Amino acid sequence: MSNGIDAITLAWAIAVLLLVLSLWPPGGASERLSRHAATAAILLLMAAAFGAMDVINMPEIMGALIIGAAVGLLLARKWPGTHMIMLMAALAGLSGTAAICAAAAAWINPYAFGLIDEGANRISSRDMLTLGLTLLTGGSACALASTVAIRRSMAGAASLALTIAMAGWSAAALAFLLQNVAMIVAGGLAGAAGTGVALRICGGARGKGLADGERRP
Repeated sequence: MSNGIDAITLAWAIAVLLLVLSLWPPGGASERLSRHAATAAILLLMAAAFGAMDVINMPEIMGALIIGAAVGLLLARKWPGTHMIMLMAALAGLSGTAAICAAAAAWINPYAFGLIDEGANRISSRDMLTLGLTLLTGGSACALASTVAIRRSMAGAASLALTIAMAGWSAAALAFLLQNVAMIVAGGLAGAAGTGVALRICGGARGKGLADGERRP
């Protein structure tokens, strides 16, 4: 195993630990520490993704990252705090939309994504299932984000958590299709965290499950 592969694996492992730390911080940890841990994890995942494959369009990727970071910084500074849940739900919905577009592109041209091996003439059943899961979860994220935007009364923490969960699972399913380990880790953690938060909110303040949500203590 080469040193490059060892470094990439180490970066993935550290990024996972940082994401877990940001999602479930230890007692006494501040919100600022959680945000810094999440930011460092995302940067590590990006670096690992770039190092794990031959990137042929780096200028375009860097340009998109710079533009996205600038837009995100502007929204974070100018967007009213009272509407932050709607903004975050909309961004998660955009992630679901991106997953749907990528899955559609893979469906239309599977050869470009390496989904059809040489000598085969159709997509395998496993890849078809993964495409279906990507479309289902991505569509759910879009639907939830639209619901939050249209019916502002539902713009609560539970709706936001479900939207983020569906967006995360759609990213993880798409990454499984593309065999991108870093994206699988990031999407899976986002999906698991969103699902867990939604279950806790629906289950009550004591963190009960959905089945116990309507029972009295």
